[in-house]
Amino acid sequence: MNDQVKILIVEDESIVALDLSMRLQKEGYEVVGIASNSDDALALFNEQKPDLVLMDINIKGNKDGIETAKELKKVQEIPLIFLTAFSQNEYVSRAKSVNPSAYLVKPFNNDSLHTSIQIAIHNFALVNKPTDPQPAAESRDDTGKETLLFFNNYFFVKHNYRFNKFSLDELLFAESDNNYIKLVTTSKKIALRVSLQYIAEKFNHPALVRVHRGFIVNIKNIDSFNEEEIIIGPHQIPIGRNYKDDFLKSFRYL
Repeated sequence: MNDQVKILIVEDESIVALDLSMRLQKEGYEVVGIASNSDDALALFNEQKPDLVLMDINIKGNKDGIETAKELKKVQEIPLIFLTAFSQNEYVSRAKSVNPSAYLVKPFNNDSLHTSIQIAIHNFALVNKPTDPQPAAESRDDTGKETLLFFNNYFFVKHNYRFNKFSLDELLFAESDNNYIKLVTTSKKIALRVSLQYIAEKFNHPALVRVHRGFIVNIKNIDSFNEEEIIIGPHQIPIGRNYKDDFLKSFRYL
C-alpha cells in the first residue's frame, strides 16, 4: 500500500499549528503530531518517526526552532523545513548552520506549502548521497523532471506533480522492459525510464538482489524458488545462470 508522507509540526501558536495541520491533511499528508516546544518535539520525533519536520524558527521556550532542529538531527537526519516570517531575517543566518531542506515564509498558501515539501524531499535526497559523484538520488523522465528519489528505507515516485512514498518492503521486484523498468509493488506497477543497473546501485539494499539480467527481486517477498525460477505471488521470475550463486549467497546477509 502507498504510504502517506508523515509530517511532524513544531509550532507554538495553536491557531497556526491547527491551520497548518488541516492544510497538510487536505493535501494528502499524514500529520503525526504537533509540538509547541523543544522537549515535546524531541519526544514526538522519537515516538512517531516522521518523514519530514515543519519547524517554526521562533518557538518559545529554552530552545528556539534552530536549536531544536539541531537536537532532532542528532537523532536522525530527515528533511526539515523552517517556517519563518519576513520579520525574522535575523534568524536566517543562524538557520543555515542546520542545513534545512527548505524554507517556508509566512503567510503561505496550499501551493507554496506543497511545493516546499516537494523541494525539501528532493534536496534531502540529493544531499544524502555523499558517496556518489553524480546527483544519484534522482532519475529523469523524457521532460527532464525528477521522478525518483531515495532516502533511508523508502523511495518516492513522482506522479501528477506529487512524490508518492513507498517502503522498500513493498517492492516485490523490478523488471527491465526495453527502455523502461517496471517496479512492481504490493499495490501497483510503476514504469520509469531508467536502467535496471541504476535501480540496483541506487537502492543498494541487501534484500534487493539481481537474479537475472532483466530482474531484481526483493528476497523478503519470495514465496518459493527452485534452481530455475522464483515465485512471488502470481509472478514467475527466471534465475539466470550467472546470477544463481549471488542469489543464494544473499540469504546469509538477512
